[in-house]
Amino acid sequence: MPNFIILIGGPGKFLGCDKAHDQTWKNFLVPIQLAGKKNLYNKASSETIHWVVYEPPYRHRWEDDSVIDPAEMKQSDGYWLHSIRKKAADDVTKSGAANYLQRIQHIASGAGATHKVITKPDEFWNFLNSFPKNSISRVWYSGHASEDGLMLSVTHTGACAAAAFPTDMIQLKDIRSHASLADRFVKPAMSNSKFYGCFTSKFAKEWKDVFGVPAEGAVNKIDFGTIDSPSPISNVLTRIEQTHTSLGSPDWKIHK
Repeated sequence: MPNFIILIGGPGKFLGCDKAHDQTWKNFLVPIQLAGKKNLYNKASSETIHWVVYEPPYRHRWEDDSVIDPAEMKQSDGYWLHSIRKKAADDVTKSGAANYLQRIQHIASGAGATHKVITKPDEFWNFLNSFPKNSISRVWYSGHASEDGLMLSVTHTGACAAAAFPTDMIQLKDIRSHASLADRFVKPAMSNSKFYGCFTSKFAKEWKDVFGVPAEGAVNKIDFGTIDSPSPISNVLTRIEQTHTSLGSPDWKIHK
Protein backbone atom coordinates (compact mmCIF):
# COMPACT_ATOMS: atom_id res chain seq x y z
CA MET A 1 0.00 0.00 0.00
CA PRO A 2 1.59 3.34 -1.05
CA ASN A 3 2.15 6.06 1.54
CA PHE A 4 1.60 9.77 0.90
CA ILE A 5 3.52 11.80 3.49
CA ILE A 6 2.73 15.45 4.25
CA LEU A 7 5.22 17.34 6.42
CA ILE A 8 3.72 20.40 8.14
CA GLY A 9 6.09 23.07 9.41
CA GLY A 10 5.19 25.52 12.12
CA PRO A 11 4.84 29.23 12.80
CA GLY A 12 7.16 31.36 14.82
CA LYS A 13 6.07 33.57 17.67
CA PHE A 14 4.31 36.56 16.19
CA LEU A 15 6.23 39.83 16.20
CA GLY A 16 4.51 43.12 15.47
CA CYS A 17 7.52 44.26 13.45
CA ASP A 18 7.00 41.39 11.00
CA LYS A 19 3.39 41.30 9.92
CA ALA A 20 4.36 39.46 6.73
CA HIS A 21 4.81 36.22 8.66
CA ASP A 22 2.60 34.16 10.92
CA GLN A 23 -0.24 36.45 11.89
CA THR A 24 -2.12 33.18 12.40
CA TRP A 25 -0.92 29.94 13.92
CA LYS A 26 -2.49 27.85 11.18
CA ASN A 27 -0.77 29.33 8.09
CA PHE A 28 0.56 25.98 6.98
CA LEU A 29 -2.22 23.76 8.23
CA VAL A 30 -5.03 25.41 6.27
CA PRO A 31 -3.72 24.62 2.75
CA ILE A 32 -3.34 20.96 3.65
CA GLN A 33 -6.73 20.88 5.38
CA LEU A 34 -8.52 22.54 2.44
CA ALA A 35 -6.73 20.37 -0.10
CA GLY A 36 -8.08 17.32 1.68
CA LYS A 37 -11.61 18.70 1.95
CA LYS A 38 -11.71 19.71 -1.71
CA ASN A 39 -10.21 16.42 -2.93
CA LEU A 40 -7.11 18.21 -4.24
CA TYR A 41 -4.75 15.46 -3.10
CA ASN A 42 -5.80 13.43 -6.13
CA LYS A 43 -5.48 10.54 -3.73
CA ALA A 44 -5.22 7.07 -5.18
CA SER A 45 -7.67 4.64 -3.62
CA SER A 46 -4.76 2.61 -2.27
CA GLU A 47 -2.83 5.51 -0.71
CA THR A 48 -2.49 6.03 3.03
CA ILE A 49 -2.04 9.67 4.04
CA HIS A 50 0.32 10.58 6.87
CA TRP A 51 0.51 14.06 8.43
CA VAL A 52 3.89 14.69 10.06
CA VAL A 53 3.82 17.75 12.32
CA TYR A 54 6.85 19.57 13.69
CA GLU A 55 5.93 20.02 17.33
CA PRO A 56 8.14 22.74 18.90
CA PRO A 57 6.75 25.84 17.12
CA TYR A 58 3.13 24.87 17.77
CA ARG A 59 3.86 24.33 21.44
CA HIS A 60 5.67 27.66 21.75
CA ARG A 61 3.03 29.52 19.76
CA TRP A 62 0.27 28.13 21.98
CA GLU A 63 2.08 29.35 25.07
CA ASP A 64 2.37 32.78 23.46
CA ASP A 65 -1.18 33.08 22.08
CA SER A 66 -3.28 31.48 24.80
CA VAL A 67 -2.42 33.89 27.63
CA ILE A 68 -2.22 37.68 27.56
CA ASP A 69 -0.12 38.63 30.58
CA PRO A 70 -0.30 42.03 32.33
CA ALA A 71 2.69 43.42 30.41
CA GLU A 72 1.15 42.42 27.10
CA MET A 73 -2.15 44.04 28.09
CA LYS A 74 -0.32 47.38 28.08
CA GLN A 75 1.01 46.91 24.55
CA SER A 76 -0.69 48.11 21.38
CA ASP A 77 -3.23 45.51 20.37
CA GLY A 78 -3.14 46.71 16.77
CA TYR A 79 0.61 46.18 16.67
CA TRP A 80 0.82 42.89 18.54
CA LEU A 81 -2.58 41.41 17.58
CA HIS A 82 -3.02 40.07 21.11
CA SER A 83 -6.81 39.89 20.98
CA ILE A 84 -6.84 38.20 17.57
CA ARG A 85 -4.29 35.62 18.64
CA LYS A 86 -6.03 35.02 21.96
CA LYS A 87 -9.33 34.47 20.14
CA ALA A 88 -7.65 31.92 17.87
CA ALA A 89 -6.45 30.03 20.95
CA ASP A 90 -9.88 30.29 22.58
CA ASP A 91 -11.54 28.93 19.44
CA VAL A 92 -9.27 25.90 19.63
CA THR A 93 -10.28 25.30 23.25
CA LYS A 94 -13.96 25.65 22.33
CA SER A 95 -13.49 22.99 19.66
CA GLY A 96 -12.58 20.54 22.39
CA ALA A 97 -8.81 20.54 21.89
CA ALA A 98 -6.37 21.37 24.66
CA ASN A 99 -3.92 23.22 22.40
CA TYR A 100 -2.86 23.73 18.78
CA LEU A 101 -1.16 20.34 18.53
CA GLN A 102 -4.22 18.46 19.68
CA ARG A 103 -6.37 20.50 17.31
CA ILE A 104 -4.16 19.43 14.40
CA GLN A 105 -4.48 15.83 15.56
CA HIS A 106 -8.28 16.14 15.52
CA ILE A 107 -8.25 17.67 12.03
CA ALA A 108 -5.93 14.96 10.74
CA SER A 109 -8.24 12.29 12.11
CA GLY A 110 -11.23 13.94 10.44
CA ALA A 111 -9.30 14.02 7.17
CA GLY A 112 -8.58 10.29 7.35
CA ALA A 113 -4.85 10.82 7.86
CA THR A 114 -2.53 9.26 10.38
CA HIS A 115 -0.84 11.78 12.66
CA LYS A 116 2.79 11.79 13.73
CA VAL A 117 4.54 14.44 15.80
CA ILE A 118 8.28 14.99 15.43
CA THR A 119 10.50 17.15 17.63
CA LYS A 120 13.71 17.13 15.57
CA PRO A 121 14.32 17.33 11.80
CA ASP A 122 16.19 14.00 11.86
CA GLU A 123 12.98 12.31 12.94
CA PHE A 124 11.48 13.12 9.54
CA TRP A 125 14.22 11.14 7.80
CA ASN A 126 13.81 8.33 10.33
CA PHE A 127 10.10 8.25 9.53
CA LEU A 128 10.78 7.86 5.81
CA ASN A 129 13.25 5.12 6.60
CA SER A 130 10.60 3.25 8.60
CA PHE A 131 8.63 2.43 5.44
CA PRO A 132 9.28 -0.62 3.27
CA LYS A 133 11.05 -0.29 -0.05
CA ASN A 134 8.95 0.95 -2.96
CA SER A 135 6.15 2.18 -0.68
CA ILE A 136 6.32 6.01 -0.52
CA SER A 137 4.19 7.47 -3.31
CA ARG A 138 5.13 11.13 -2.71
CA VAL A 139 6.05 13.73 -0.09
CA TRP A 140 4.53 17.18 0.35
CA TYR A 141 5.64 20.05 2.57
CA SER A 142 3.81 23.13 3.81
CA GLY A 143 5.79 25.71 5.75
CA HIS A 144 8.51 28.32 5.81
CA ALA A 145 11.48 27.74 3.55
CA SER A 146 14.55 29.37 2.05
CA GLU A 147 17.04 28.41 -0.63
CA ASP A 148 18.94 26.57 2.11
CA GLY A 149 16.05 24.22 2.86
CA LEU A 150 12.81 23.76 4.77
CA MET A 151 12.47 26.00 7.82
CA LEU A 152 10.33 23.93 10.16
CA SER A 153 10.20 26.81 12.62
CA VAL A 154 11.00 30.48 12.14
CA THR A 155 12.76 32.95 14.40
CA HIS A 156 13.90 36.53 13.78
CA THR A 157 17.15 38.42 13.53
CA GLY A 158 17.79 41.62 15.46
CA ALA A 159 16.56 43.49 12.40
CA CYS A 160 13.27 41.53 12.56
CA ALA A 161 14.03 39.48 9.46
CA ALA A 162 12.67 35.94 9.38
CA ALA A 163 15.34 33.27 9.89
CA ALA A 164 15.72 29.72 11.18
CA PHE A 165 18.20 27.90 13.36
CA PRO A 166 19.92 24.99 11.55
CA THR A 167 18.52 22.73 14.27
CA ASP A 168 15.00 23.62 13.02
CA MET A 169 15.71 22.96 9.35
CA ILE A 170 15.73 20.16 6.83
CA GLN A 171 18.59 21.53 4.82
CA LEU A 172 19.16 21.15 1.09
CA LYS A 173 22.39 19.29 1.78
CA ASP A 174 20.54 16.77 3.96
CA ILE A 175 18.84 15.25 0.92
CA ARG A 176 22.06 13.84 -0.51
CA SER A 177 23.08 12.64 2.95
CA HIS A 178 19.98 10.43 2.88
CA ALA A 179 20.36 9.14 -0.68
CA SER A 180 19.93 5.58 0.58
CA LEU A 181 16.21 6.35 0.98
CA ALA A 182 15.75 6.43 -2.79
CA ASP A 183 14.59 2.82 -2.71
CA ARG A 184 11.68 3.75 -0.43
CA PHE A 185 9.91 5.60 -3.26
CA VAL A 186 7.48 4.06 -5.71
CA LYS A 187 9.02 3.96 -9.21
CA PRO A 188 7.70 5.19 -11.49
CA ALA A 189 6.18 7.81 -9.22
CA MET A 190 2.41 7.86 -8.83
CA SER A 191 2.35 11.66 -8.34
CA ASN A 192 4.80 14.52 -7.87
CA SER A 193 6.28 15.49 -4.54
CA LYS A 194 5.48 19.15 -3.79
CA PHE A 195 7.18 21.64 -1.50
CA TYR A 196 4.96 24.58 -0.58
CA GLY A 197 7.39 27.13 0.77
CA CYS A 198 9.32 30.13 -0.51
CA PHE A 199 12.34 29.42 -2.71
CA THR A 200 11.86 25.63 -2.71
CA SER A 201 12.64 24.96 -6.38
CA LYS A 202 16.28 24.05 -5.65
CA PHE A 203 15.14 21.72 -2.88
CA ALA A 204 12.64 20.09 -5.26
CA LYS A 205 15.27 19.63 -7.97
CA GLU A 206 17.68 18.02 -5.53
CA TRP A 207 14.85 15.78 -4.29
CA LYS A 208 14.24 14.66 -7.87
CA ASP A 209 17.94 14.18 -8.63
CA VAL A 210 18.67 12.15 -5.49
CA PHE A 211 15.47 10.15 -5.04
CA GLY A 212 14.56 9.77 -8.70
CA VAL A 213 10.99 11.06 -8.40
CA PRO A 214 9.42 14.21 -9.90
CA ALA A 215 9.16 17.16 -7.53
CA GLU A 216 7.84 20.73 -7.56
CA GLY A 217 8.69 23.98 -5.81
CA ALA A 218 8.81 27.76 -6.10
CA VAL A 219 11.74 29.73 -7.53
CA ASN A 220 10.59 32.83 -5.66
CA LYS A 221 8.34 33.68 -2.72
CA ILE A 222 4.86 32.27 -2.27
CA ASP A 223 2.10 33.75 -0.13
CA PHE A 224 -0.03 31.49 2.06
CA GLY A 225 -2.24 34.50 2.80
CA THR A 226 -3.67 34.27 -0.69
CA ILE A 227 -5.91 31.45 0.54
CA ASP A 228 -8.00 34.01 2.45
CA SER A 229 -8.01 36.61 -0.34
CA PRO A 230 -10.41 36.96 -3.28
CA SER A 231 -9.07 35.11 -6.30
CA PRO A 232 -10.31 33.85 -9.67
CA ILE A 233 -8.37 30.64 -8.97
CA SER A 234 -10.61 28.26 -7.04
CA ASN A 235 -7.98 25.55 -6.46
CA VAL A 236 -6.16 26.75 -3.33
CA LEU A 237 -2.95 24.92 -4.20
CA THR A 238 -2.84 26.36 -7.71
CA ARG A 239 -3.56 29.76 -6.17
CA ILE A 240 -0.46 29.47 -3.99
CA GLU A 241 1.59 28.33 -6.96
CA GLN A 242 0.49 31.18 -9.24
CA THR A 243 -0.41 34.27 -7.20
CA HIS A 244 2.16 37.06 -7.44
CA THR A 245 3.94 38.38 -4.34
CA SER A 246 6.21 41.35 -3.68
CA LEU A 247 8.88 39.56 -5.74
CA GLY A 248 6.55 38.90 -8.65
CA SER A 249 5.54 35.45 -9.83
CA PRO A 250 6.37 32.48 -7.57
CA ASP A 251 7.64 30.85 -10.79
CA TRP A 252 6.49 27.39 -9.78
CA LYS A 253 8.74 24.71 -11.29
CA ILE A 254 8.15 21.03 -11.98
CA HIS A 255 11.32 18.95 -12.04
CA LYS A 256 10.88 15.65 -13.87
